[in-house]
Amino acid sequence: MKALVIYGTRWGGTTVIAQKISEVLKQEGYDVDVADAKKQKPQIISYDLIIIGSGIRADKWTRHTVNFLEKNAELLRTKNTALFVSCQMADREPQAREKAESMYLQKTAEAYELKPLSYGFFGGFLDFRKSHGLFVDVLVRVNRRSLLKNGLDVYTVYDKRDWNQIEAWTRKLAKTASNKQ
Repeated sequence: MKALVIYGTRWGGTTVIAQKISEVLKQEGYDVDVADAKKQKPQIISYDLIIIGSGIRADKWTRHTVNFLEKNAELLRTKNTALFVSCQMADREPQAREKAESMYLQKTAEAYELKPLSYGFFGGFLDFRKSHGLFVDVLVRVNRRSLLKNGLDVYTVYDKRDWNQIEAWTRKLAKTASNKQ
């Protein structure tokens, strides 16, 4: 079986998740391609399973993954698909987590009339030491004291990704997709 993992990232955290998903799918016997939606425009006709993911910022998927969904929605409806997001909301209290999961995954699927085999809702990655573009960098510098006061230490790397969860989700997805063939 052939799989595509296509993702969008702003700060690099989702890239590593996509690579991990790819590794696990290969262990499960899949031939896998990984594509950054910003840099690549893969033709999806030959794939048996298409996994689309994005980092979330300001309650939004990356522009490039949204463009991919819009461009390919009709064909994606005929394929085995899965959606995942990488988000700081993933480690919140259950009510906030469920609301975010619904908004970022289920509503996205509904918007494109997709029926994914599975949804992956994973923790995010945030490192203010790296540049996030001039606008965000200036905002962080200007608001550093306020952010610290509110519990966000801009000198700390926040990595909420749970690799065991990502691996387990991918293995279950691989089995589900194999059974659909």
